[in-house]
Amino acid sequence: MTSPDASSSDTRTKLLDAAEMMMARQGVSGVTLREITDSAGVNLALVKYHFESKDGLLEAVLRRRLEPINTRRLALLEEVEKRHPAGNLPLEEVLTALIRPAVEMGLSGKDGRQFLKLFGRIFSEPASCMQLIRKQMGTMIKLFDAAFERALPGMTAADMGWRKMATLGVVQHSLLMLAMMDELPLHLRLPIKLLKGPPKPEKVLAQLVAFCAAGMRAEVPET
Repeated sequence: MTSPDASSSDTRTKLLDAAEMMMARQGVSGVTLREITDSAGVNLALVKYHFESKDGLLEAVLRRRLEPINTRRLALLEEVEKRHPAGNLPLEEVLTALIRPAVEMGLSGKDGRQFLKLFGRIFSEPASCMQLIRKQMGTMIKLFDAAFERALPGMTAADMGWRKMATLGVVQHSLLMLAMMDELPLHLRLPIKLLKGPPKPEKVLAQLVAFCAAGMRAEVPET
């Protein structure tokens, strides 16, 4: 038998909001379910009802943010592929499809900034947390892998792997820095402050796409 509280979407949202906020501040391992439920103002038993476990709660937190981002990415990639049904894909257009949704989310306000902090923290958490991200992004990654192969035909799998890893790292780190702007030491904050005002999504996107495209095309000297 379920109670009205247990079945309410309001309770679920409170738990997701509290978990995202506290995990972003303290890390996934650094916060307990008791602390999350106390912050949400709900009974501990409701975590099990809605999410089964802490991992289930984290998975739902990630899905809530990543699902719309990845849906938007795939829609943009589909548009690129329709414009170029045969032959090579323009690298900048593929990168724009990948990066734009992350920029739009990350610069959209408090929720976006908070999720970027959580996403950044997960990379220092146990591998099980990374598996949850992979679960959310697996289909999207496969389709973009194929798109990058069409954009950079002939590149070895090893070189492509390095470039994709570096590209994702640049995007994540750059957006995280922008999200933490007011918390950074002055010497780290100053170069970005020279942008004069809040970063505009289109300008951020243009910088990231140009930088990542150049990096992906760069020649690696023989060693």
